[in-house]
Amino acid sequence: MARKIDDKKQLYDEDTLKLGLKFYAKSELPLELLYHLMTANRLHSFSIIVIQTVMKDFGSFLKKHKRKTDLLFKLDSAKGIYTLFCQETQVDGGFYFLQRLSAKIEEEGVSDIRASIIGVESTQYPIRDLMFIVLDSFVKVQMGGAGEEKILHRTVR
Repeated sequence: MARKIDDKKQLYDEDTLKLGLKFYAKSELPLELLYHLMTANRLHSFSIIVIQTVMKDFGSFLKKHKRKTDLLFKLDSAKGIYTLFCQETQVDGGFYFLQRLSAKIEEEGVSDIRASIIGVESTQYPIRDLMFIVLDSFVKVQMGGAGEEKILHRTVR
């Protein structure tokens, strides 16, 4: 007999869970390093950006437009999903970066870009909780759960 699922709970499909596994695998060590830098007062904030578009060769495009201090990771190149860790960047700086990036992407003839930005200003949350906040925010944008927002942003203090 099948279990009845409560409609209020958000269950993730297999693709989303696999994306989450990739995100956790590629993000845990960089986040530990960034948390250590914050704890040692060598870094005041950083932002995590998860971004997706159908633009061809999007990874190379991001490498060209990111700063030298940003870490770039490919999560799913077939679906055009990448993660950026931006040092000394608050959520508004990440938002303005994405607006500039969106304008350049539109010049290439692509208009669909989805992203979540999480600005991190403290090490209050355990790393795994922070990774879930990032993943959950991106899933909301990807599924249209944030209204018609294509860029969702928030700060974690």
